[in-house]
Amino acid sequence: MIHPAAVCAILFFAVPGGACAATLAQLDAWLASSPKIVREKPPASAARLPRYISVNGVEGSTGWVDPNLVTDGFLADGQRVMIVPIDSGGSGGVFTALLFAQIGGRTRFLGTLPSPAGHLGASLEAGRIVIRTPVYGASDPNCCPSALHYERATLHGTRLVTEDRWDVKLAH
Repeated sequence: MIHPAAVCAILFFAVPGGACAATLAQLDAWLASSPKIVREKPPASAARLPRYISVNGVEGSTGWVDPNLVTDGFLADGQRVMIVPIDSGGSGGVFTALLFAQIGGRTRFLGTLPSPAGHLGASLEAGRIVIRTPVYGASDPNCCPSALHYERATLHGTRLVTEDRWDVKLAH
């Protein structure tokens, strides 16, 4: 079990060791690689980050992208992947992340990593993509899920394949 104080430290999207943040030019090139990704006009109330986007046909995919939160690294087989979180700007943080890969020298948008409950975390760890989503009980507040669900995955060609799944209960 993880202590409640640790929950705040793990419910965010972070660039882990071994991966690096992207430059704004890299991020723009990745975003331009797919017609499904649309640059949007940011809400008038805020212009806090340089890129505001949505993904056509993907619910919960409108928000800010920040090159400092991009995970750019390599899978165990040497394939370069980029994970780009879309920050909703609300209390749920990241509901969707974009997954890109270098294939044949070109960047390809492979799809999205969703978390209907928000607070999505995704990283590259030991050459694998690790996705973390909260698991809420009936009376859990937004800050404090009962557990965290993890999936460890890799790519087979352009398809994301889950290799392992596990939950970690959180103490309340």
